[in-house]
Amino acid sequence: MKKQLLFLLIAVFSFNCYSQVSFDKGYYINNSDQKIDCFIKNEDWNYNPTEIEYKLTENSEEKKATIKTVKEFGIYNISKYIGTEVKIDRSSDNRNKLSYDKKAILNEENHLLKVLKEGQAN
Repeated sequence: MKKQLLFLLIAVFSFNCYSQVSFDKGYYINNSDQKIDCFIKNEDWNYNPTEIEYKLTENSEEKKATIKTVKEFGIYNISKYIGTEVKIDRSSDNRNKLSYDKKAILNEENHLLKVLKEGQAN
């Protein structure tokens, strides 16, 4: 009886333990250098985001902005991302597909990079 009661309590409390993605107050800067205050969907990105979802007001419809249209975006007091062109080595992890050339083959790609620390040298 005690095991069934314990299982029931754990099951009931686990239903309340879900996370919800919210829209937080932030901004983004478009390619025309216009700063637009909005509410950005905070997805707490583990990897560099390729697009963001935002609302101009809390009750307006969701819109999307991509790397091609965003120079920078940030969620106030949480995070900031800056769009930049970086060179990345996209070699294969498969040993049989690696070349014998010692030089890295770098591809230029646009990415939104997270600012970890701001100061004189970011």
